Amino acid sequence: IMGDGDYLMGLTALWTAASARVPLPVVVANNNSFFNDELHQERVAKVRGRPVENRWIGQRIADPDPDLALLARGQGLEGIGPVEKPEALAEALAEAVAMVKQGKPCVVDVRVAPGYPPAMASAITRSQGQD
Repeated sequence: IMGDGDYLMGLTALWTAASARVPLPVVVANNNSFFNDELHQERVAKVRGRPVENRWIGQRIADPDPDLALLARGQGLEGIGPVEKPEALAEALAEAVAMVKQGKPCVVDVRVAPGYPPAMASAITRSQGQD
């Protein structure tokens, strides 16, 4: 499981999985953002005494939304999604598991809510020593 920002930054590495025929399942938690960087921008703004409302500038991945499943197919992997409704997730994951069992790497694009829950954002900040 990886975020959409990490997926886009490392997409070419997945070509290696396709080239070597590694049966790899990849689930992309797609919140349309480089959200770790949004948190970093917020911390920097606080340290500098600036408003945090603009933390998202340059960090949102939208307009246009990249077609993550199509990008996977372009690298030679199977691509599923975007999965936008929770009730469709089980079927998409079952399809991905079936592809992996056939020896194919597969990416599933799953839309998730923007941001992180407050507890997770707080834990990330604490783990980086920046309360």
